[in-house]
Amino acid sequence: MHLLFQKYLLFAFLCLPVHLLAQKKDTLRLTCLLNNATEHQEKQGINMGPKELKLILSSSTDTLVKACADAVISTIQRDEEGKWDIVFNQKDYWFWLTGVSKVTVKKDQRVKAGDPIGIVQPGEKIELLLYDFETPLDPKKYMSCGQ
Repeated sequence: MHLLFQKYLLFAFLCLPVHLLAQKKDTLRLTCLLNNATEHQEKQGINMGPKELKLILSSSTDTLVKACADAVISTIQRDEEGKWDIVFNQKDYWFWLTGVSKVTVKKDQRVKAGDPIGIVQPGEKIELLLYDFETPLDPKKYMSCGQ
């Protein structure tokens, strides 16, 4: 009986965390950042290294950028081109959104999926990077923009 209990404990400590981790990945569902969004493919040059996992979107009709998940805004900064980067997180997931023309949120603000977080000019591209802590994920696997 004692050996059976040890095997059960070994299973619980080794297999259960892996099972729960797999469930966590399956439950992430993101709403689209823009209405009527069009996805763009990044052009890869020769010898540019591995392709970065990112989602590039634009909309010819919508200018309102919305949060793709319930999250907390952690960083807002301007890039060298005058656009804004917005970094927000939901538990261990980190979202890095670039290319925003105007920001409508503040640092440490809590947002719900679908809440406005910024504005972009019609047809301009925004890019989304997604991380599970430090591991890059492909945002296309978790977001559907109705295409």
